[in-house]
Amino acid sequence: MNDIASSFLGIEQWQQFPLLQQWLGLSAAGTVELGHIVESPVILTATSIVPLGWNSVPGEKNGEPLKVDITGSGLHLCTLVHAQVNGNWCSTTVESFPSAPSYSSNYEGQSELQKMRVLVGAPLKRPPMHQIVLESLMPMFPSIDSDSANLNALHGSGSVDQDNFIHPENLSNVLIFCTSDFTTACKQVHVRTRRVRLLGLEGAGKTTLLKAILNKGRNSANNTENMILEADVPEGIAGGLCYCDSVGVNLQELNMEVSRFKDELWLGIRDISRKTDLIVLVHNLSHNIPRYSNSNVSQQKPALSLLLDEAKSLGIPWVLAITNKFSVSAHHQKAAIDAVMHAYQASPITTGVINSYPYVMPSVASASLSWGSISGDSERNMGAQKLIFAPINFVRRPFQKKEIVLPVEGVNSLCQLANRVLRSNEEASFQEFARDRLVLELARENAMSIDASKDSQAKATSLTAATVGASLGAGLGIVLAVVMGAASALRKP
Repeated sequence: MNDIASSFLGIEQWQQFPLLQQWLGLSAAGTVELGHIVESPVILTATSIVPLGWNSVPGEKNGEPLKVDITGSGLHLCTLVHAQVNGNWCSTTVESFPSAPSYSSNYEGQSELQKMRVLVGAPLKRPPMHQIVLESLMPMFPSIDSDSANLNALHGSGSVDQDNFIHPENLSNVLIFCTSDFTTACKQVHVRTRRVRLLGLEGAGKTTLLKAILNKGRNSANNTENMILEADVPEGIAGGLCYCDSVGVNLQELNMEVSRFKDELWLGIRDISRKTDLIVLVHNLSHNIPRYSNSNVSQQKPALSLLLDEAKSLGIPWVLAITNKFSVSAHHQKAAIDAVMHAYQASPITTGVINSYPYVMPSVASASLSWGSISGDSERNMGAQKLIFAPINFVRRPFQKKEIVLPVEGVNSLCQLANRVLRSNEEASFQEFARDRLVLELARENAMSIDASKDSQAKATSLTAATVGASLGAGLGIVLAVVMGAASALRKP
């Protein structure tokens, strides 16, 4: 069976030499036609986005399933759909199934693309009954997508474009299988993680907030040590999102900062692996809001609103994160928060007030101890003072005011706020990602077809030249034979 009937037994070569067919008596060879016995599903793209709240495996309790969008042709013929995540077979549910296309007499006109969405659930306790042996698919069925990233993944190479995407390690190899009655099509799923960028001035608390988000799932008792010991990281994945830190905005070169920020956002529009899906504007409650004056506007606006306007023009959502909430007294805290929200024109439902680092209110004893360490006392003097005042301190200890450590607050609510905003734009993100991958695949196939046509033309040209040369040689030989025969006949008596 072959999709191209003319390639059977080299028949396409006979069509280029009709005279040669007449000489050899093979004029009937061109009348042979092979019909299409069976269609096979073809997968062009398979895309997915990391679910919100992703931990380790699909289908976890209270977790969202992994949605896979498939684009191709002949998908309505699929009777079974399987999925494999990092070598583990998982349950699948077809959420949307394409309808059968309307057939016409002209088979060549049937090139309509079909879409199908599959939900990948929890791992199966047993592998599928009709287990797919990947190594045996390619040599037997030519309809399998030989360029699929699945086969590249089996050999450890992977797709070229896959390396640009940041995704969790447990989603590094996702395969989708669509099986019809006769054939199976396989494709590696391109997985994308949505990016959340932290934006703010120097000292706003962006790095501390990033560490608090990344350490959110760890033990709270060791949270402080983790935040101190860990080195500063520019980005990290938590809860199915990639949080990216950024350098503080330099107000001395505000125009240059706005231009650089605009270029980075446009880079994400052109390259979806660098796309920014959400911006978190970080403001320290103990800092004043820097403003700039515009000659056209009488009222002064915050300086960071220039950067937010660039994001709004591209349709990128944003939320406000107010850090260091305990730096302001309780009776002045609400007024300070309302002033920040009013300046940036943010609503309460898109604002999170957080304390991303344990806030320590020192006692008198700790204050005197810190003053002694600053004054340059040696460890020997400190030890002598402890021995002298040990009985007095033992009596005073129950009456001393202990240190007050205000814990980390609001980090979970901020992450939930980011999830709500991204969930409202989730379907648009799926469609954008699938469309981007489809354009790349079609461009790749077009380039491959152009190269194949060039190779076939080169082969046809060489074959034509060889045939013409052979014909000329044969004709010249016949002429020489006739001449030699006539000459020998004339020499006879």
